[in-house]
This record gives sequence, structure tokens and C-alpha cells, in this order.
Amino acid sequence: MFWALGWLWFAASVVAAKPQAPEAKTDAIIVLTGGDKRVNTGLDLLADDKAKYLFISGVNAKVRPEELIALWNGDHDKVLPKLTLGYTADSTATNATESQEWIKKNNIHSVRLVTANYHMARSTLLMKKQVPDLELIKHPVVPDGFEPWKEQFWPLTFQEYNKFLMTWLRLDLIDKNPSLDKK
Repeated sequence: MFWALGWLWFAASVVAAKPQAPEAKTDAIIVLTGGDKRVNTGLDLLADDKAKYLFISGVNAKVRPEELIALWNGDHDKVLPKLTLGYTADSTATNATESQEWIKKNNIHSVRLVTANYHMARSTLLMKKQVPDLELIKHPVVPDGFEPWKEQFWPLTFQEYNKFLMTWLRLDLIDKNPSLDKK
């Protein structure tokens, strides 16, 4: 019963998710790959001077920055010098690790996190675990066709809710017993 109510609450929070503090500027924007709207949103935010840097985590090793922005309809010359691609992440957990390394290397204190609305809760949880003192502004993106009346919405929120719960439980157990952490 509690699990089912939690899933409904999670689904409602996914539907209601909106970008936080749209006018705020941060040191950097971090995009977790997984959809073209995520990358384009990050590039748009950078072009609008919402941050000094853009880090895109989880990019295929064959993709170069010039190729990535070729698919975007903005000022390429403005964003290219401020863009860094991360090639090592292949999961949400490794996105957080890869991002944490880049944040530390570049002395970043505030980030606007761009990912899909259904992915934001787990991404935030992992990012805050990796970089607890980071000021994080959520910027969820709604994938095309991702509404509650569409077929893909319920299976995907079901899957993501369970992943969120498992991540939360794992992190809670690690907090209580750090020897369980096998990074």
C-alpha cells in the first residue's frame, strides 16, 4: 500500500516538475545524456549566459564537441569554448562520479542540473551524495510524448521509482555502514 502510494506521489512529482529559479545563474550547467532535448536545453542555457561552463556527462567516446553542437541551432562559436564532454559515465551513478571529478577540477560551487523530469529525483540524490556542499538547481526536461495519458509514461515512472527507492536505500545503508561502499 505505502509503495503504491509512493509511486503515485512520484508520478505526480514527475508531472509537476518545472525548472527551478529560471533566471538564476550558476557556475556551470551539467547535462546527463539520454535525450536530445537535454543536450539542446543545456546548450540553450549556456548561450543565454546562465553559466560560465557546460559539462555533458555520459557522451559516447566517438562524439566530438563540434559534432554534438552541429545538431543545435544556436551560436556555436559562443558555446564551444565553454563546453566539456565527459566520456566515462555509462549510468546515473557514474554520471554523478564523472560530474564530481569535473566539479572538483574546475572549482565549481553551483550547478544547474539538466536531465529528464522522471530522472531528476535519482540524479539529484546521487549528485548530492557525491558533492554534498554543491548548490544544485534542478532543470528537468520533459521528453516528447511523456504525459500520463501516453503509453510510455507509467512503465517508465514505475521503473524509475523503483530505481530511486533502491538508490535511496543503498545510500542510506552506506551512510549507516561506510564499509559497504564498494566504489
